[in-house]
Amino acid sequence: MKFWSTAALLMLAVSAHSMTVKILSEHLYPIAMSHSTPIKIDDCQLLESGEMRISLFRDFNFIRPEMESWTIVLDSTGCPVLCEESDPDYPLIFRTSQLGESTERWLIALSGQGDTVWTCLLERTNEFHATPHVTRLPDGGCLIHSSPDRYQIYTEIYSISSTGEMICHYSLGTDYLLDLPEPIGENNPNVRFLGKTSSGDILAGGGVYHIYDDPQAWFVCLLDGDTGNPLWKTTGLARGTAFVSEAIETSSGLIVFAGNTARCSVSEDSDEISLDVMMPFIAALDSTGELQELVVLDAELADVIYGIVEVNPLDSEFLITGRSTTSGKLVLLRVSIYANQEN
Repeated sequence: MKFWSTAALLMLAVSAHSMTVKILSEHLYPIAMSHSTPIKIDDCQLLESGEMRISLFRDFNFIRPEMESWTIVLDSTGCPVLCEESDPDYPLIFRTSQLGESTERWLIALSGQGDTVWTCLLERTNEFHATPHVTRLPDGGCLIHSSPDRYQIYTEIYSISSTGEMICHYSLGTDYLLDLPEPIGENNPNVRFLGKTSSGDILAGGGVYHIYDDPQAWFVCLLDGDTGNPLWKTTGLARGTAFVSEAIETSSGLIVFAGNTARCSVSEDSDEISLDVMMPFIAALDSTGELQELVVLDAELADVIYGIVEVNPLDSEFLITGRSTTSGKLVLLRVSIYANQEN
């Protein structure tokens, strides 16, 4: 049974709120980008001189053991002053393994010397699950998402403490995100980021579609940090198909997220979807998950964006990592995001 019409209804109505996004600067850097292991911002500091010091990292996770990190300094206009490779500083290295005769996967935390620090069973995973992705948290804990093979409509999400204890686990389903009448379909949610809010709840987002010739909807959802149970979800198609790369809770309490979208059309003969050029977008939700506004960026260099951080709350300024598909290099965008007085 096909639910393309259901997915099409996820295009949210235009909000009464408004939001203005202004690109302050956009610069290309001689750092190669990778689709499978994108570069994201680890830390960003405004210096007294007006310069900005940025720490970036590319974590190969389980694909390759090593990590890469860089330090970039921008002047007050956003022009690069310094761009150099630095040494990553992570106290733990994560691996997964199937211990003994068990088919279930275990997360293993290793010290820099390769000693096992702790292990944690990842429930509902087995040898048919894709390699889990780990998001490190500032408190030493981590968030994990893992997806099974095709024709399974759940993505497993875990929150694990700094000592390896399972805090919560939730099976995020396509049926929940798309409001399908029953758990049917061919695809699990493509989770592209996990993060925690100031209250300890879990932000998750990415793209979701339940049949292979459906357009992809972006989604952001909030899970209870203690139980993993969903608190709310928001979905949309933007220009026709879209996904969210990263979402953050801002100092004002809004949730701002960045992603990529393209117009799409469906062939009458084969039901195959063809995509126009991908373009980056920024959107904002209130604390209840209600969409405030979605703005497609008219960026000169960045075709695809991967991450966003808030760098100056007083000036509503954000920093975005992106990629130029022409050169395959890193692009940094500084943007300001202003909401109207009503909001």
